[in-house]
Amino acid sequence: MNMILLSLISTIVFGMIDSLFFLVFEETIQSKIYKLKLFDMNISELITGVLSTVTAIFISSKVRISIAEENYLLEHPLLDVSGLLIGTLVVIANYLFYMRVIRCLLFTKLCKK
Repeated sequence: MNMILLSLISTIVFGMIDSLFFLVFEETIQSKIYKLKLFDMNISELITGVLSTVTAIFISSKVRISIAEENYLLEHPLLDVSGLLIGTLVVIANYLFYMRVIRCLLFTKLCKK
C-alpha cells in the first residue's frame, strides 16, 4: 500500500508541475511565439504545451528519482493517469480559488458585483 501511495504522489507532483507550467507558459510565451508570425495560434499552443511538459518532466523526474532511491515505486498506467488528473484538478481548484476569492480581496475593482 505504501508503494502505491508513493507512486501516486509522484505522478500527482508531475500533474501539478505540468499544469502550473502550462498556465505560466500560456500567459507569457504563447503570445510571444504567435507574434513572430512564423506560426499560427494552433502551433503556438502546441509549442506551449510541449515546453510545459518538457519542463515538468525535467523537474518531476528528479522528484521521482529521489523518491525511488529510498522506496520501490510501482509502475502502472492507471496510477499515472490518476495522478495526472488529481494533480491537474488541484491546480485548477487553487487557480479558481485565487481568481474568485484572493484576487477579489486584493483588487476589489476586479470583482463582479
